Amino acid sequence: MEEVSRPGKIMKFLLTVYICSAMSGECYTNKDYPKVFPDHHDCIRAGLSESYEIIYAEGNFTKEDINNNQLYPKFTCIPKKDEGKIIT
Repeated sequence: MEEVSRPGKIMKFLLTVYICSAMSGECYTNKDYPKVFPDHHDCIRAGLSESYEIIYAEGNFTKEDINNNQLYPKFTCIPKKDEGKIIT
């Protein structure tokens, strides 16, 4: 397990990827999230990659689904203080 040090704190970053609809204004995620990353850089990189994979590469949505529902990916990387409860 890799730790990221900040003054007096050890931080982890929790990635959650959402698929949102501009039509309904709602966003959804799945049971795989949140995922834990040791630093902000790794979290952002994974968010970009996983967003693409979910909406395009995995075959979850057709071009018609994306157009009709005006789908778009969104992700967050939330910093959390690791008090020994967050495992990577």
